[in-house]
Amino acid sequence: MLILRQMARRAKSRGGGRPGVSRLATLVALSLLGVSLCSQAQNSASTADRHVVVISIDGMRASTYVALSPPARIPNLLRLKKEGSFAEGVEGVYPTVTYPSHTTIVTGRMPAEHGIYTNLSSRQAGKNANDWFWLADSIKVPALWDETRQHHLTSGAVSWPVTVHAAIDWNVPEVWDPAKGPSADFFYLAKFMDPLVGAELLGALGPPQPGADTDAQKARLAVYLIKAHRPNLLLVHLDAVDEAEHQLGPQSAEAASALERVDVKIGEILAAIKEAGLGGSTDVFVVSDHGFLPVERQIRPNVLLVKAGLLTADDRGEVTGGKMATISNGGSFFIYWPDSAQLKDVVVTALRPLLDQGLVWGVLDRPALRDLGAEPAAQMALEAAEGTAFASSARGELVGRLETPGGTHGYLPFRQGLEASFIAWGPDVKAGVNLHRIPMTRVGPTILQALGIEASTFGERPALTEIFK
Repeated sequence: MLILRQMARRAKSRGGGRPGVSRLATLVALSLLGVSLCSQAQNSASTADRHVVVISIDGMRASTYVALSPPARIPNLLRLKKEGSFAEGVEGVYPTVTYPSHTTIVTGRMPAEHGIYTNLSSRQAGKNANDWFWLADSIKVPALWDETRQHHLTSGAVSWPVTVHAAIDWNVPEVWDPAKGPSADFFYLAKFMDPLVGAELLGALGPPQPGADTDAQKARLAVYLIKAHRPNLLLVHLDAVDEAEHQLGPQSAEAASALERVDVKIGEILAAIKEAGLGGSTDVFVVSDHGFLPVERQIRPNVLLVKAGLLTADDRGEVTGGKMATISNGGSFFIYWPDSAQLKDVVVTALRPLLDQGLVWGVLDRPALRDLGAEPAAQMALEAAEGTAFASSARGELVGRLETPGGTHGYLPFRQGLEASFIAWGPDVKAGVNLHRIPMTRVGPTILQALGIEASTFGERPALTEIFK
């Protein structure tokens, strides 16, 4: 239509109202428009038969499947790696936490561009401290589901971060009551779902059983969507591995056991693809958001900031207000204050004990954060030393040793052990391609190419074309 309007305007300006010229311009424009629509129809026909399933294993380090002797029995993951293409490591975003990372995976952009800067969304001390970036309208750039809808393809998602109210056809978003914390409360979740989708899933599968394995429930939903609706794009987020690594550490037997259970669920999803008759048209991507590091000590920088009068806190150690704001990301600690406040010297002085005791691996100023593609509004970030993690509590001892060694992430993405994962497998993917180390921003464009969608403006880096046949 743009061509039509432009040629009509040109005809009018050149020939007044001469009917011959106007008719000629109109015929040419309509001819061009017809060719364009025909091309679009052919493209839609070719992409409608293509399917992609993306399985995110939260917290799975790339060493899990790269090591010659993996710590767990994971036959499905190792088969996908052997028969497909893989990376020895994916360098993620800063901080290396779940929500910014997953949003980079589906947008191909860094947090500074896509707008999901940390897990937590509040930047006001003491205000909505437990709210996460749940809402998809917080994303400032197109995501994979936007591209699929624009190209008349269908999509589904199970517990994918930042998808509440997203343009996804069959969407089970990740969201919970902030007063209660993460839970499998389907009836709370249903308030944020399309009512028809919620009713269908409840009728077909019933409500989740209290205390049941949440990853098992998610895999069950994914299997149902594959068989019942065959979406062109399906995103699935499994988080049991992350939970086990937080509680008992990345090298624990419990983490290995959680990974083995996830591998079984991957097998169930692969079987569903085959049973749905989609084996010859479905590419599968197994990804993760970050790796993990072991932790023995916990640091509470907010204790120092309360002592300096920059923050206030209640008896439970929860921040209630102040002249600034902070967010603990486990391996990093982001600090915010208004540009007009000029608090840098005061903050640095207040945090000096951390530096003097060697509890901080590094301090990043605003230009350094900008270079990393991190949140533009953050004034400063502290990077935790090896074996330590930051906590948000503003009461108690500055440094405490954990009763049981655990694990965390949130550190700079290039620190060893923080590498995320990437495996691609399917009829369109070559076998045996080792991509070595790749940036996370290349994952989204690669998934889009697997769907047959050409979008030159999507993401900041090109697709990994070398993996495709």
